[in-house]
Amino acid sequence: MMMGIVKSALTAATAAFKAYAAHIQWKRETYIDDIEDEIDSIAAYSSDAAGKLRIKRLLGRKQRYLEQLSTIRPDGDSSD
Repeated sequence: MMMGIVKSALTAATAAFKAYAAHIQWKRETYIDDIEDEIDSIAAYSSDAAGKLRIKRLLGRKQRYLEQLSTIRPDGDSSD
């Protein structure tokens, strides 16, 4: 009886951790997409110096974010 409860608890915890990891991965991917969408929007509708500066800053932010991700998970790592 007790082993069944422990096994169920471990199964539930494992599922929760996997769901959390999937959520974090989704947030990472959508953050990059949001930055790229903003860059595209500015590029399409703004040619002034402020727009160019904003694009430059967004590109720098995107690059820093990608560098941070590469230190957390190198390209060769598997997702599981």
